[in-house]
Amino acid sequence: MMKLFLIATLLCCCTKAFSKSIVGSHLEWQAISIEQGEYKVTLRLYLDETSGELDQQKQYVYLIQNDEHWKREGVWKYFGLFYLNLKSSGKIEQAPLPCRGVGQRDVFLNIYESVIKVPELAQLPSINGFVVAWRSQIGQRDGGDKNFVNSSLAYEWVTVTIPPITEAGTSIRNWSPVIDHINTFAICKGELVTIPLPASDHDGDNLKYNLSKPYGIHNMRFGLLTDSIYVSGFVWASGYTDQHQMHGNPALTINENTGEITVKPSEEGQYFIGISVDEYRNGQKIGSVSFYYTLTVVDCNEQQVWDKEIYKDTTSVRLVTICEGSQATLTSKQTFPGPQPEFQWTKNGKTIWGANAQSITISEEGEYQLLVKKINGCPNSFESETVNVSIISSSAEMDSIPPICDTTLPIALNATPPGGTFTGTGVTGSMFDPAIAGEGTHEIQYAIQGSEACPTAVARRKVFISLAPELDLEDILYTSRDKPIHIGVKDSLDVAYRWTPPMYLNSDAYADPLSTPSAGITYTVTATNAYGCTTSREVKIKIVESIFIPDAFTPNGDGVNETWELKGIEAYPNCHVTIYNRWGEVIFHSMGYQNAFDGTVGGALQMSGVYAYKIRLTENSPDLTGSLTIIR
Repeated sequence: MMKLFLIATLLCCCTKAFSKSIVGSHLEWQAISIEQGEYKVTLRLYLDETSGELDQQKQYVYLIQNDEHWKREGVWKYFGLFYLNLKSSGKIEQAPLPCRGVGQRDVFLNIYESVIKVPELAQLPSINGFVVAWRSQIGQRDGGDKNFVNSSLAYEWVTVTIPPITEAGTSIRNWSPVIDHINTFAICKGELVTIPLPASDHDGDNLKYNLSKPYGIHNMRFGLLTDSIYVSGFVWASGYTDQHQMHGNPALTINENTGEITVKPSEEGQYFIGISVDEYRNGQKIGSVSFYYTLTVVDCNEQQVWDKEIYKDTTSVRLVTICEGSQATLTSKQTFPGPQPEFQWTKNGKTIWGANAQSITISEEGEYQLLVKKINGCPNSFESETVNVSIISSSAEMDSIPPICDTTLPIALNATPPGGTFTGTGVTGSMFDPAIAGEGTHEIQYAIQGSEACPTAVARRKVFISLAPELDLEDILYTSRDKPIHIGVKDSLDVAYRWTPPMYLNSDAYADPLSTPSAGITYTVTATNAYGCTTSREVKIKIVESIFIPDAFTPNGDGVNETWELKGIEAYPNCHVTIYNRWGEVIFHSMGYQNAFDGTVGGALQMSGVYAYKIRLTENSPDLTGSLTIIR
């Protein structure tokens, strides 16, 4: 077989070290350019914090023809050796599992990757394709695997099989399955867990997951033409097989379609798990990725004597009696050496939302119990003893108070038996003043000295105070006879309205109704909110009668039309009449119009011409404006 690369002493300088530091590994293959003989190889290593592999900047992979000669000869003969460069390294986020005070070791993911060039690969005859393999360089397994009897001193041997590069003279492109990140490397004994092992295929090939036996390497032999790697398969311990790699109920299984691993382990220890992800195209298997996985089972269920008692102060209790309106604190005295577990209090068997501390303050009767879960980060749990809490009803009783308005006069508070004390916002003696308390819900208490079992009896009542509606209105409005005018509130309020009398209105229930009065009228509007609080206001509508305003007069001494006579003005004794010359100067102004304008100012005749005027009949009526002409 053609030798593609000369093998130097790359592996001879590696130092052996005992470690179980490789906790997961698999390879990926991608054909980039078959014509140029370029292929991408990726190695993913999951390494714990003790791993010497963490600092390795390169890893080596082998290229082997897939003719299964290793099954016949007991060795793997490779014809190519390539190095991969470290691309990234980062710590995996794990759920903490510090059982029995032992913390979980950190796990890192190192990704090695290189584009290799093998232009002769497409010409090599290989009916079944090729195998790309990786051998751990530094860390041998430490023999701690419970499911194997001879895992010590062996190096892991991880493979990915790929289909032939060409078939019938046609190039076959292929991307091996890609296994996504995992983050579970330790589980608890007796806990049912499901571990996802998702994989995807760039080419859309169908993937099947299976449990498979891992390979191990004990030594290598180099020759001039062929380099050989001796493979010694691991030997299953008693009771373990390819398909039964961890005891449990259920034992470890993998879903062949989804890759989910399910197990409820029954024994603690370290387990070396082998998994294959096979890819099928058109119903025929064309390749496979092996994934080796170290899964540790920790015994989180050690027998421990828990203090299940619940304490009130320093005394354990099963029965607690408290007075109505009083409180008591219940607590567990159990201490926990590791991180704090999860606490959950229940009342009458139902979860009390938010009660997640080791203590609880209670004021209601019922059966209380504390559930403690995930002790030391494991699924341990225990339920405390049940505490029955009863409430002694207070002998004090207080009359209820309906919702009232802030405008309500102070009311008397009533309670029995007499001799107690009222307290609360707005309370003075036995009187409650809504105006002092203000808007909102207030609590009034009545306390009276009780019996020995209930030294202080307390009665409580809630009272709601609503603000009376506010009405923003004009007190007096002016309009012409039979002319519509809006008379209501300026801002809409969430209240009901009633206008009386309903005469001239388009509605007596609108906030801002329209009035078309034929005569002056006084309306009363009453606003009522949802709590029955009312406010009333009056609005007067006054009719502004028309007056006759001539547009000219002739103060020429002939005794006819000598003054500017405003007929009807006498009905408005408080009117304002103002006349301006052409320059806007006031030449005449009077309050009331008892003396009509005669064309003179201070005895001086005004010139003939056009003058402007402004007349305001009442204080709130609109101005009447126009022009008048003096003719001499």
